[in-house]
Amino acid sequence: MKNRRISNFIDGFIRVYQSNEEYSSFGAKRNAKTVDDLTFIVKLAYEETYKRQQDLDFAEASGRTLSLKVKTRYYKGIQTDYKVIIDGCLYDIIDLDIDRYNQEMFFYLEYVKEVNLDE
Repeated sequence: MKNRRISNFIDGFIRVYQSNEEYSSFGAKRNAKTVDDLTFIVKLAYEETYKRQQDLDFAEASGRTLSLKVKTRYYKGIQTDYKVIIDGCLYDIIDLDIDRYNQEMFFYLEYVKEVNLDE
């Protein structure tokens, strides 16, 4: 049996949120402006990882831009329609890749905007 890799996750913390289902007067889904517009799910230590050419190509083929790729410990239940906040910046999750052997997750993130962190 080969040895598992050990990651340090020393680059900081991501906060994962679910969007609140709020709609405008004409029925469009509202974008989050502050963390009050989101429901907190989990805070995870992360390590920024290298964006491979195939990662960039995948995002582009989906009509998205891969802004950041990070690795965290595995956390059950996170979905691609959730949002991530890192250092006051809101990201959409383009894709998730789960490495069950090493109990890690890779988040493929697209920058959306800066958000007000006043809670």
